[in-house]
Amino acid sequence: MRTLTSKAAVLLALYWPMQAAAESSFEQLIAELDTLRAQHDVAGFALTVVSGRTGAKSGYGGLADREHKTVVGPDTLFRIGSITKTFNALAVMMLVEEGRLDLDTPVRKIIEDPPFQNPWAETHPLRVMHLLEQSSGLLDLTREEFDHNEPFPTLEAAFAWRPQARVMQWPPGWHHVYSNANAGLAGLVIERASGQDYADFISERLLRPLSMHTAGLFDDARTRKQLATGYDTDGKTPIPYWHMIFPPLGAINTTPQEMAALLELFLHRGKAGSERLLNPESIARMERPASTLAARQGLTYGYGAGLDQWLHDGFLWYGHGGDGDGYLSRFGYNRACDCGYFLTINAFNNDAIHQMRERVQDYLTRGAPAPKPPPADIDADRLQRLTGDYVAATRRFEWQTPDELDSDRVRVVFEDGALYTRSENGRRLLVPVTNRLFRRLEQPVATMAFIEQDGEIFLQGDFGNYRRVTR
Repeated sequence: MRTLTSKAAVLLALYWPMQAAAESSFEQLIAELDTLRAQHDVAGFALTVVSGRTGAKSGYGGLADREHKTVVGPDTLFRIGSITKTFNALAVMMLVEEGRLDLDTPVRKIIEDPPFQNPWAETHPLRVMHLLEQSSGLLDLTREEFDHNEPFPTLEAAFAWRPQARVMQWPPGWHHVYSNANAGLAGLVIERASGQDYADFISERLLRPLSMHTAGLFDDARTRKQLATGYDTDGKTPIPYWHMIFPPLGAINTTPQEMAALLELFLHRGKAGSERLLNPESIARMERPASTLAARQGLTYGYGAGLDQWLHDGFLWYGHGGDGDGYLSRFGYNRACDCGYFLTINAFNNDAIHQMRERVQDYLTRGAPAPKPPPADIDADRLQRLTGDYVAATRRFEWQTPDELDSDRVRVVFEDGALYTRSENGRRLLVPVTNRLFRRLEQPVATMAFIEQDGEIFLQGDFGNYRRVTR
């Protein structure tokens, strides 16, 4: 038997207690999440975390199916909803690297008879990047489209069902407004550029290379056997399987363990195991917005190409959320801490997943120093020129009325030598980062921008898009 040197023995003695503490800490996290699950009457949950310190781990709690008392386990499938949009963006970036697509290409050059109307087509054509960054100018699906639950044979057939719903409301590339129609169009772009069916391309070029062997987009017998039952907000009323009008908006089903591969892909900047699926530059492009007015002003915070950003206790996270109608999922990763997570529940309960997600992010960033915010750049005269009343410039859904938009207002005031926003939530400081980019006092990066466009001033951030109406 090999004898350890005294130095090695000391290192091993130090290592194992650290590993045991990490294991115990993860087990404690799962127990806390299970407590939150029970408090919110959620049937079941699953969590996968990936860390450069401890590798990949998965934990589970509760029931995949209340009627049959089936517990959530490693083989349980969940619907990940709009996280599918991240896979769409990865697929597009693959095609870009292969020279079959360009993010700046007008969609009309790829889809000869595009299923949308753009009144600004001559000066502001819809481009591929607008679909990935949710800046197309399209409203989200109508109620009829959301409620439709019969699968269409093709994406073309799905778009032909409600063509009057897809008319740009403002020039593409101006504002970020989330629309599931963008994902459907992205799926069509993938099909035309690759020459493959959308589901086949996603499976062959992404899911299988990522070793996501049980993942898929179909409602087949194997899926139904492993799929957790989705429940409504009460956590008890089952919701029927949702055959989304456009599968690219959120149709992927997978196990939480398999989602570790997606986290590793982003943390390793395009590398999955020993295989490189994308170049680091493509991952970096996905992480930043580039097409909106605010992005062109230099704001790097916001919704990029299939990836969102958010801040939690000063830490910047990238990722996406998903609603599978009976399932809610979130994935996120943080480069500073070299960590990521995938969290899912089989209930439409936003309060539950929000509290669970906060706890997971606390766990993954524990002990890490929070980033320091940039210094303020104060010019009183310049700040005062931005004051006035701002009203919502965009809407997401067709059923939102003009009165609702008009009541959504923010007042920007200059008081006590600084700029503030005033709304129903009170007065909040705006800290200048550049002459047009701002952050909140507790934020480490610029998160909003003031933009002058066509003689008007807009305020954009993750809270919405606003246009100044009075000085």
